[in-house]
Amino acid sequence: MRPLRRLLGLVAIAWAIVAAAATVAIAGWVRERYGRGGPMPAAQAGMLLNPLRARVLSPQDAMAAFGVREGETVIELGPGPGYFSIEAGRAVGETGRVICVDVQRGMIEILADRLREARADRARPIVGDATCLPLAEASCDRAYLVTVFGEIPDRNAALYELRRVLKPGGVLAFTELLGDPDYVLMAWLEDLCAAYGFERIKETGMLLGYTATFAAPKGRRRRARP
Repeated sequence: MRPLRRLLGLVAIAWAIVAAAATVAIAGWVRERYGRGGPMPAAQAGMLLNPLRARVLSPQDAMAAFGVREGETVIELGPGPGYFSIEAGRAVGETGRVICVDVQRGMIEILADRLREARADRARPIVGDATCLPLAEASCDRAYLVTVFGEIPDRNAALYELRRVLKPGGVLAFTELLGDPDYVLMAWLEDLCAAYGFERIKETGMLLGYTATFAAPKGRRRRARP
């Protein structure tokens, strides 16, 4: 029994090393292919709709992790072609709405077509900048970003805007995946959110990353715009 356990332990260690090496290699390739500091171009939107993404995080699991509820007004920041948007529209039900804000008009056009085909009329695509959201103060219950936060050049301004549009106590969720060229470390994310008054609710680890949720301050006072 002991030799078998030792063998299984060696196999597990070898697998972990191979997986880590593969992750680093993929991250390097993506970084070289697309560079840092910006979103994937709309011409490559098909890559973001790959059904294999569900093996890491399916749209249904994402909505459960973000805590999206029926009747809520939800911001999806950086939806791209809408891998999560259709399911988000279903999750908020007939009385809720999802506001999908992306800086690339090409992505929004693709998303709008997909929403029409799916008859997901509770999701509304809007061209907009994370640092100047076209939404009223305290108008949203929840917001989420999936491998998007690291692509925003001015993350301080984005957090300021997210705090502005979220209702007091509203929830802000982030998902980060290893291998993404703009991966954001959890410790750094938590420190930056804390600077804007957000309190961490929960962190859920995944095979290749994490999902973290934060609560907006319940008071209405905000720090000065960066």
